[in-house]
Amino acid sequence: MYTHEVAKPTEQMLLCNILDLDSGETLDLEIFLSRELAAVIQDRGEMAARYNRDAERPWLVCQICSGAVMLVRTQQRRFHFRHHPDEEGKRDCPISTRGSFSAEQINSMKYNAAKESSAHLRLKGIIRDSLVADAQCSEPQVEKVWRSMPTAERAKWRKPDVQVERAGQRLAFEVQLSTTFLTEIVGRREFYRANGGAIIWVFEHFDPTETRTAEEDIFFLNNLNVFIVNEATLERSREAKRMALDCWHAIPHLRGRTVVNEWVMEEIFLDQLIVDTDAQQVFFFDYQAYRTTLEATLDLKHLRLDFYNFWLTLGTSDCLEADVAWHSLQNRMSIAAPHIPLPKSFRHGKFHGAVSIVLSAKYGWPVGYRLQRLINVTNTAFESYKAFLLAFGWTLKAFNRDDLLTEQDTKGTWGKRTKIIRDAFHDHDEAYRQDRSYNLFLAFLVPEIKEKLAEGREW
Repeated sequence: MYTHEVAKPTEQMLLCNILDLDSGETLDLEIFLSRELAAVIQDRGEMAARYNRDAERPWLVCQICSGAVMLVRTQQRRFHFRHHPDEEGKRDCPISTRGSFSAEQINSMKYNAAKESSAHLRLKGIIRDSLVADAQCSEPQVEKVWRSMPTAERAKWRKPDVQVERAGQRLAFEVQLSTTFLTEIVGRREFYRANGGAIIWVFEHFDPTETRTAEEDIFFLNNLNVFIVNEATLERSREAKRMALDCWHAIPHLRGRTVVNEWVMEEIFLDQLIVDTDAQQVFFFDYQAYRTTLEATLDLKHLRLDFYNFWLTLGTSDCLEADVAWHSLQNRMSIAAPHIPLPKSFRHGKFHGAVSIVLSAKYGWPVGYRLQRLINVTNTAFESYKAFLLAFGWTLKAFNRDDLLTEQDTKGTWGKRTKIIRDAFHDHDEAYRQDRSYNLFLAFLVPEIKEKLAEGREW
């Protein structure tokens, strides 16, 4: 089951001038609100979290009145900015985004009512009974105040649905309700972060193809992991004497340069979860780490380094390992830079020679050859790769190899040949006409000569 959704801005917005206080730049709303949905939801949460931590240091503000803003979503799943409810009316702003009740007031009334629903009470009971069955957990507490902060901070105390201690780690379980709103989610995350605990949101059911904002505000902030309990998980808990859960999590895949998420469900146990109190994430599958590794394959700088490493270690190899590694690099290049074709085999005569002499010039020693010194590579370049001497020479100059070659050219052979080469270019000797077959790849491999290669020069 695969998903990929891109956020969309509303067609008309009251607040159109939003300032990023971190960068000092005005946001391009069309770009900011048209990114991958997960990124927009995560930034929505970050805005709320930073305001929760310090209202005097928000991230994004209205450029007109400097009041903090929040990102809201319409029933049509489109996004726009509005003043933060705590800021609305406090500043002299000609633009008003306030209704008769704030979003927090409306959602708070819904949230408190839903807390007493039969579905909520049933799931809370399943969580409690599953923890009771887990021999590694302390006695679960239901609807008890989480007492960590001083009495003077009582107004900030939280009362999780169920709380427990396991292996010295305090965990708060909260049942996800359809009306759970962002400020509540963020407020609880920040409370438990400050008090050394971690929150586990529990769903009644989950369909990755039909998610609501109230759910996305939770799982996009939780490393794309969703936890479910029901009568079946309770039975597994009692049989294993370990709290059992169902975990839906996303696995990122590449389709071209686009990341799509494959959603899978696994039966897991509480003791298999990774708890990160600083990030306020509790997860089974590390989606972000997996995605970071995956996206690194699209990073041209990272890919370039891998090509260097390949040529340095396997450029002279005839083994199967080299063929497998080259095939992997080909696949990555076809995704990251499909406009740059590569030969089926890196050993292809002209290709291997062109790359080897250029990389040898870059590094200052033979790369792709079983030779001793750079001066030996100049002999190979002159005798066998005249059509690539321009690229070779540009690279030597870019990396200041003249002194090195002068030192190694004890017989003066290279000095004499450079004059021959210059004369050949001047006379348009066909043997020296530049072969531009691999210019795109050489420009990728050695960006320092990219502009020279782009000139289209043949002599």
